[in-house]
Amino acid sequence: MKANNNRKSKKKVTRNIILFTGFVSFILLALLYLWILNHTNLMFRKVEDLKRKEAMLTTENRMISMDIDRLSRADRITEIASTQLEMVTPIPETVAVIINTEILTNK
Repeated sequence: MKANNNRKSKKKVTRNIILFTGFVSFILLALLYLWILNHTNLMFRKVEDLKRKEAMLTTENRMISMDIDRLSRADRITEIASTQLEMVTPIPETVAVIINTEILTNK
């Protein structure tokens, strides 16, 4: 009778250990799943923020490029030079080149 009780109690203990191990494993896996889900959501939010910042910086870069193009136009620079700096545009000069053919033929 004691042997029968020992077997039953050993089976009960073994079953309880298996159930406890299964329950703890289930809890740990559930916590791991929640951590991965939370981490994934956090990374998704960071990616969205970075995409938003990239779009904003791209727009700002385009605006700055347009400002540079507008400010570096030759007519604008000429106007500022003449009005604010009181510079004048020089009169174009004609350059005449005289070639002495005797020097070229003597060589």
